[in-house]
Amino acid sequence: LISRILCRVITEGSTIVMKAINENSAAMLRKAVGCAPRGERSAWVLSVQVGAQSISPLLWAIRSGSLEASKAILVDLLTIRADRDSYYFGADYLFERHPDILRRLSLDAPGLLPT
Repeated sequence: LISRILCRVITEGSTIVMKAINENSAAMLRKAVGCAPRGERSAWVLSVQVGAQSISPLLWAIRSGSLEASKAILVDLLTIRADRDSYYFGADYLFERHPDILRRLSLDAPGLLPT
């Protein structure tokens, strides 16, 4: 059962962001997120739909030990961006999706807290 679930997650959740996380490559992750439409960068790194389930690429990266990719995600989320119409800042979406992110970071990846 677990192997079927993992195969399904890998197959259906195989986005360019997830591929960058599996490679633990910050450069690949920045390139992948750079393809996201304006205002959707946060969604690309915080939610991937796999069937009826929604998984978080950020938590996947932290739990799998992909700390370079995790750091790149956090830096991207916490960067303020703007265009002519509005400002974009992913902190609100980060804490909405993961209200316990600070606890998770302190337990699973304390090296990322200064990020």
